[in-house]
Amino acid sequence: MLSVERLGAAYGESQVLWDVDVEVPSGRVVCLMGRNGMGKTTVLKTIMGLLPARGGRVTFDGADITRWSPDRRARAGIGYVPQGREIFPHLTVAENLRMAYLGCGRESRLTDALDLFPALKPLLARKGGVLSGGEQQMLAIGRALLTRPKLLMLDEPTEGIQPSIILEIEDAIRRIKTEMGLAVLLVEQYLDFAERLADSYVIMAKGAVVARGNTGDLKVEALRHHLAV
Repeated sequence: MLSVERLGAAYGESQVLWDVDVEVPSGRVVCLMGRNGMGKTTVLKTIMGLLPARGGRVTFDGADITRWSPDRRARAGIGYVPQGREIFPHLTVAENLRMAYLGCGRESRLTDALDLFPALKPLLARKGGVLSGGEQQMLAIGRALLTRPKLLMLDEPTEGIQPSIILEIEDAIRRIKTEMGLAVLLVEQYLDFAERLADSYVIMAKGAVVARGNTGDLKVEALRHHLAV
């Protein structure tokens, strides 16, 4: 579904990604791991087209999308939930959800998101900015799903979220994988969460991939060395 080959990216003159390779098959969850500042968010932004690739290639669903605009990538089926959620704070929950499928020109129903996150049902008339962090995260994921993506990219979905909501988000991601068959690229620091959900992992350090493999083979030694746990 997604193939990232020798990806390079920079902020101005500062190169931050060096020959990054990532593969995300359909119906699989791949977790991108590493300490803060190692380039994980930059990988997602470059895949989404929010940051231009300085080198390498991004292939999605058989097409080379390396030079496509972000809106074209979204219409092609890439859903993105950024770190910090970035919902519209002055719009209601219902309006936030409607913005997603109107922007992508796809027919969707609010119930598609509400079935996954029933806790949002009584909040439809509430402004996004007054929701808790967990409620905002559910809204952000639900909004991304209303674009009917083939690939869903999630940047630190458990950050600042209370444990009970983390379990709801975990269950939703599992359903997104198993029931919807989506490819999921997950950036996550919460190791237990990542181990329960991910089929495979990629560890980054200083803008480059330093380890990869199946989650079941994730070594404690590698975690200590690369993630400081």
